[in-house]
Amino acid sequence: MRSFKMTASFRAVLSTILVVSSLSAVVSGEKRYQFSETNPNGFTVSINGITIFQHSTTNPMIYVGEGYTTFLGGLGNFHIENVIQARIPLRHYEHLTTTDKDYVLLKFGDTNEFMCNVTFESTPDNDLVVFMDMVGSTDYQFLWLMVVADPQEMVFGGGEQFSHFNLRERTYTPPEVVTVLRADDLKYPIWTREQGVGRDKSNLVTYYADLKTGGGGAFHTTYYPQPSYVSSRRYYLHYSDPNYMVLDFSAPAYHEIFIKGDVGKFYFKSATSMLELVQSLSHFQGRMPALPDWVTSGITIGVQGGTDTMLARLKTVQDAGIQVNGLWIQDWSGDIHTSFGKRVFWNWKLNTTLYDKWNETIADLKGKGIRVLAYVNPNLNRDGDLFKEADAKGYFIKDPRTSKTLLTNFGEFFCGSIDFTYPDAFSWYKETILKQNMIDIGLGGWMADFGEYLPTTALFHNAKSGETLHNMWPIYWGRMNRAAIQESGKEGEIVFFMRAGHSGISNFTTLMWAGDQNVNFDPADGLPSTVVAALSAGVSGIGMTHFDIGGYTTFASMGLKRTPELLIRSGEMAVFTPYMRTHEGNQPEANVQVYSNPYLLQHFARLSRAHSLLANYTRAAVAEYVRNGTPVQRPMFFSDNTTLSFQAKYQYMYGPDLVVAPIVTQGATAGDCYLPPGTWVNLWDGGDYAGFKKYSNLSAPLGKPLVFYNIESPYKTTFEAIKKLPNPPTPPIIPTTKPTVSPCINKAAAFGHDVWWSLLSMFVISQYLAVSL
Repeated sequence: MRSFKMTASFRAVLSTILVVSSLSAVVSGEKRYQFSETNPNGFTVSINGITIFQHSTTNPMIYVGEGYTTFLGGLGNFHIENVIQARIPLRHYEHLTTTDKDYVLLKFGDTNEFMCNVTFESTPDNDLVVFMDMVGSTDYQFLWLMVVADPQEMVFGGGEQFSHFNLRERTYTPPEVVTVLRADDLKYPIWTREQGVGRDKSNLVTYYADLKTGGGGAFHTTYYPQPSYVSSRRYYLHYSDPNYMVLDFSAPAYHEIFIKGDVGKFYFKSATSMLELVQSLSHFQGRMPALPDWVTSGITIGVQGGTDTMLARLKTVQDAGIQVNGLWIQDWSGDIHTSFGKRVFWNWKLNTTLYDKWNETIADLKGKGIRVLAYVNPNLNRDGDLFKEADAKGYFIKDPRTSKTLLTNFGEFFCGSIDFTYPDAFSWYKETILKQNMIDIGLGGWMADFGEYLPTTALFHNAKSGETLHNMWPIYWGRMNRAAIQESGKEGEIVFFMRAGHSGISNFTTLMWAGDQNVNFDPADGLPSTVVAALSAGVSGIGMTHFDIGGYTTFASMGLKRTPELLIRSGEMAVFTPYMRTHEGNQPEANVQVYSNPYLLQHFARLSRAHSLLANYTRAAVAEYVRNGTPVQRPMFFSDNTTLSFQAKYQYMYGPDLVVAPIVTQGATAGDCYLPPGTWVNLWDGGDYAGFKKYSNLSAPLGKPLVFYNIESPYKTTFEAIKKLPNPPTPPIIPTTKPTVSPCINKAAAFGHDVWWSLLSMFVISQYLAVSL
C-alpha cells in the first residue's frame, strides 16, 4: 500500500459525510504554535506552553512500518490483530521552509527508502494541525506518532467508553474468575463494533459470551469510538479520518498514535480550562439540535405485544400516576423468537395484525400528549417482502464471492444490509422506510439501531473497501435518519436515537443512547457503565444521551435477570438525564418491569413526576449545549481543578446547579460524593454542605440517590418541589443472581481440555449448519 497521501476522492467522500468544513480543509492562519530546535538533530513543538512533540534521534517523533491487519468479524464483534513486520524510526529531518513562513515543512527520513514530509500549521479552529505526505520510494502500511505525555496526565474521551473515564486507568475488577493478561489495558482501538456482553475478561458472563459467539467484548469495545481525546494538560487531539487507528496510553512519557493506511490530519488545540477545551472540540465536531420539549418531561414506557397489550399497559401505569410522554413499541413490525430471546422482525412496515386500529389509536394518544415510538436499523430480514424488493433492485452490499447480496447472520436470522454508497438505495430506504412507513403513519420517533456490523470484505457501489467505509457507516446511517425528518418538516417534533457513531455523528443524530447493558450492577457492562458512557461521550462532543432504564441483556438461565432494586436505581439516575425511557429487555418475562407490581408503579410515578418538574431546567441545559457545547451531563472537573474532581468517575453535574452521584452498587444504601466549590444543599434532607470536599457514607436509601443543588440556584423552587414528592415503601429486593462459579475455575483451561474442545466443536458445527441452511 502506498502510504499516507490522502487521495482527492477519499477526501471528497469524507467531507460529504461529515459536513464539517474544518475537518476537510486546512486554511492557513496566524501561527499559534511554537517550533524550537533544541540541537541540530532535535526540536520541540508546543502550543501555549504545552509541549506536544519532542523529537530527537534517540526518541523520534515518527515511526513507519510494514505489515498487515486482520479483521475477524461476526455478529458485529471484531477481533483485530496487527501483524508488524517492520517498524522503522524516522530519526533525521531537514527544513523545507524558511522560518518566516506561517507553516513549518520538514522532511523526515532514515534512509532514502523511508521518508515523509510533515507540515505544522495553524487554522482558525486549531492551534496546531499536522499533516503528512509520503515522499520516499518504499511503500509502508503503518505510522506511529509520538505525542509528549506526563506520567500524572489523565486523558478522557475516545468517543463513548464504558469501563474507564480516565483512559489511563488500568482495568481490574476483583475477584478475577478467569485469569487475564493485562498488557494491552491502556490501548483503545478506534473501530465501531458491538460493545460485547460482559466486557471484562475476568468474569464468567464474558467468558461464556466469548465461548458462544466471540461476543464477550473488552474494556475498549464500543459502538461509538472517536479518534480524539482531551488531556488534563489542557489540550485536545483529534484525528481527521475514519481509518483504523489505536490510541495507546500505556507509556508514562508519551502517547502513541497508531494509524493504518493513508494518514489524515492531526488537530491540536489548547485552552485555559477543561470546559473551554470540550466546548472547542464540540464546535469543531458540530452539535446536535435541541430536543423536542415532550422528550424532557415524563417517561417513555417500553412495551410490546400489540395494540391491546400496549393500551392495557398504558392504563396500568397511568392509573398509578406515572406521567407518560411516549410508548416505545420496538415490535411494531412484528417479532421473532431466538435462543437469545425476543427479537424484532426486521421488515420495516407496520404489522397491522399485531397493531390493529392504528390510525385512531395514534390520533387518540397524540391528543393526550403521548407519542408512539418504534425501532429501525439498516438491515432487512430475508423473509420479509421489503428484502425481496431491495434485493431485486440491487440495493444491498455484495458478497465478494458471488457479487450478489451478502447475507449476514444477525443471530439465527439472515439479512441484507443496505448499501448507503448507492444513491438510489439510500434514497429508497429514506423515502420508503423512514418517511412513508414510519413518519407518515404518525410515529413520534424511533431507535435507529446498529451501524457497526459492516464487514471489511464486502463490495460497495462506490468501489471503496469495507475497511475504509466501516467507521463511516454510522455517519451515513445518521445522515439518512436526519434527512428524513428534515425533509418531512418534522425537525423539532421527532426524535431518533442512535448507539453507533464516529467523528461527526453529532451533526446528524438528535440523541444518543448507551446501547445494550447487562441487567446488573457490574462496572464493565451494567448500570455503572452508563455513567462513564455519558461522561466520555460528553467530553467527545455528544452533549445529550440516555440509556435503557433497567438494562437490556438478560440470561435468565445463568441468573442474569433484572431485579426491582436495579430497575429503581437506574430509574433514579434517569431522572437526571434528558430522556427517561424503559426497556423490557431481550427476555421480558424474566425481568421485572415498571408495571410488574404496585411498589414499582409507585416508585416510577414519583420518578416520572420528578423528571417532569425538572423539564424547564433540563431544557435550559440542552439550550446551553446547543449554544456553546457544554454537555448536559458534565464531569466534575468542569467546576474546579482538584485531583478529586478528576477522579470522580461515577458522579456528574446535571446542568450547572445539580450534582448527581447515582447509587450503582448492588445493595448499597449509602454512597460517596465530591462537591465542587460553593455551598450545596442535599435534595432530600435539606442539609447544607460545603464544597471543595468529598463526603463519604452519605445516606441514600432506595428512591433517593445522592443529589445536591447549588444554594444560589434560580431553580431552588423546582428542587424543593421534587423533595416534597413522597417516597414509596421499599419493594422486596431480590438480589441480582450471579452465575454459579466453581471455586476451581480461575481460567479457561479449568473446564478441562476435552470438555472445552467439545463445546467449541459443537459451536462451530452449529454455526456451519446455520450458514448452510
